[in-house]
Amino acid sequence: MMRALVPVTVAVSFIVQAAIIVFGAEKAAAPQQPQVETLPDAPGKQLVEQVCATCHGVDLLVPSSRTATQWRDTMGAMKTAGAKASDEDWKTIVDYIMGNLAFLNLNKATVEDVRLVFGVPEKVAQAVVAARDKQGGFKTVDDLKQVPDLDQKRVDAIKARLTF
Repeated sequence: MMRALVPVTVAVSFIVQAAIIVFGAEKAAAPQQPQVETLPDAPGKQLVEQVCATCHGVDLLVPSSRTATQWRDTMGAMKTAGAKASDEDWKTIVDYIMGNLAFLNLNKATVEDVRLVFGVPEKVAQAVVAARDKQGGFKTVDDLKQVPDLDQKRVDAIKARLTF
């Protein structure tokens, strides 16, 4: 019986170490922007609190300045560590965290990260990346606001989480 626990213990230890690396990496790569102090009220908040609170408090989520990539790695580690949610619930959790907490370097972001952080259809995210590539990168929020079909109110709402 004790031998059966050893692989599980090693796996959990590995996952915890990976999470520490991800959390630690955020400090080195974090943009010097204001941090979110509480979970924002938005669709999915209750589910995030419910799933995350089974293992730890939401205080590990905020304050945070994790990038979209760091959040993806963190959520993958938590899922691997045993966080339980249906595929549909994981989608809601990812949408909530990316749309409300993730920081995004617009000059390096993938179409998928733009889609998730801005909460826009893929077509609009593709337009953002195409405009960025065409002009050799964005320098300001005003450059970003020139992208057709991109909601300027949404840009203003998340501009503190955007880097260039």
